[in-house]
Amino acid sequence: MPSSRGSARLVNVLTYAILSLGCVVALAPIVWGLLTSLKAQANIAIYPPQWVPHPITLEHYNVILASKSVPRFFLNSLLLSIGTILLSLCVATPGAYAAARYQFRGKHAILLTVLATSMIPGISILIPIYLLAIRTKLLNSYPFMILVYGAWLIPQAIWFIKGFVEVVPRDLEEAALMDGCTLLGALCRVTLPLIQPGLAAVSILIFVFVWNDFLIGVTLTTQEEMRTVQVGLVRYLQDTLGVWWGQFMAFTILAIAPVLLAFFLLQKRFIEGLTTGWIKG
Repeated sequence: MPSSRGSARLVNVLTYAILSLGCVVALAPIVWGLLTSLKAQANIAIYPPQWVPHPITLEHYNVILASKSVPRFFLNSLLLSIGTILLSLCVATPGAYAAARYQFRGKHAILLTVLATSMIPGISILIPIYLLAIRTKLLNSYPFMILVYGAWLIPQAIWFIKGFVEVVPRDLEEAALMDGCTLLGALCRVTLPLIQPGLAAVSILIFVFVWNDFLIGVTLTTQEEMRTVQVGLVRYLQDTLGVWWGQFMAFTILAIAPVLLAFFLLQKRFIEGLTTGWIKG
């Protein structure tokens, strides 16, 4: 008995040690970027390196925020992210509900086909999408980009939400129908409130994908005012005068901040949603 307890304790210690090491490896570049963004320009490339900024300065953030284009980059990414979330949830939720509640011929084949469409490498169809945008005169268009993002993400969203709907007992919906609710009313008043953690988890995953996307943003935008955050960030590496690392790192930290903020605000529902899906699986 004591030996088994000792083994379990050793396993716990090793687990936490490995997880801690993983956190350090993952956070080290972010911490270094943050410290670099707070250094004076003259202290960024000195040798030996200055680990702690002295003096601490916000000059790089001031330059970034004073730029006319950078706030527009953030607005574009925010609008595209919100639009894609709304489109994906509006389309995927009814589809996932039908897939979870109804049995029909070819159901599994259809679901596998839907999932397979999301496995197509994005870069392999960017040229056809670009040509389609040109021919339909929808290049540099919010609706077109949202449709492209939605086409990529809706299949995965259907599968995720389907698992959350299947956790909700049918008896609750049947009770609502007996009380006079329509099928749509039962869905809106019973099922959707119960799967809110799952919808929040899916929303965060969609937000992170769209916010961090570069390929679609750089392909479907040619005007400076339509660029997204990631496209604008890469442009800082293409300056003919060289890379201004202080400004680049400040821009990077600002680009990471909305994703972290969204996760911290919704982390409880995000974890609940992932836990629910895991239990169902």
